[in-house]
Amino acid sequence: MRKDGKTWDIQTNDLGERVLSEKTKSAKLWFIGDSMAMGYGLPTNETPTYYLLSKYKLESRLLAVDAIGTNGVLKILKESLKSQNQENLPEKIYWIWNPSDFIDDEREKVGIKRYLYPIHYFLAKNSYFYRILLPPPQTNVYTSYGKPILYPKNHITYSNLRKFFSDPLVPKEKLTILFSWGMSKEGYPDTKDRNYEMAKEFFNEQGVKTIDLRTKTELLFKERKPVYIPGDGHPGPALAELFADAIAKHFLNLP
Repeated sequence: MRKDGKTWDIQTNDLGERVLSEKTKSAKLWFIGDSMAMGYGLPTNETPTYYLLSKYKLESRLLAVDAIGTNGVLKILKESLKSQNQENLPEKIYWIWNPSDFIDDEREKVGIKRYLYPIHYFLAKNSYFYRILLPPPQTNVYTSYGKPILYPKNHITYSNLRKFFSDPLVPKEKLTILFSWGMSKEGYPDTKDRNYEMAKEFFNEQGVKTIDLRTKTELLFKERKPVYIPGDGHPGPALAELFADAIAKHFLNLP
């Protein structure tokens, strides 16, 4: 049950991945990330993977887990790549990224949570009931008073990202980062959050392709489209469809 009273469903396969069908295991388009990519709070027919299939006939594999940080994303990707036969390796990998990683990465390394994290990772990947019990992760509130702070380049997230992009098992040439505006505490696109611009510069410095959907997100919001889940901040169906359209255009080399 969402904060706005609406329900949402989720279907998983034997690997704990959210799926539309069993065909996704051989899909050439992969998603990685956290709740943003997983479609947290969205019913199946409003997720990016659904729009990719219904609009573009593109099967996709969803390797995303709620409330996971950069190291967790890397762990899932590496495990999945190593378990695949050559013919089932992805052609392209898309990461729907959000500054919530600045919070999630700090949680991964603080105190006892550093040792509890592997347990959380296993349960989040394999237990539907555990995922349902998880509280929605903070997505845009980086301080107690609700205003984003600019994280420095020596933050643990940037260190983890350097580790991610330099890992020999990660096919960096296949990777594309997508991002849009997150939701502010007031419910509109958080255009005051400077972390997006700094992160974009960082990705470019690392030689990683990016798709910046911030301007299009603002336009959708001005058109009163359901960009965010009310009272929650995760992507709504309009933003999920925007992600799918951008990915399909890139994957299929459409004009």
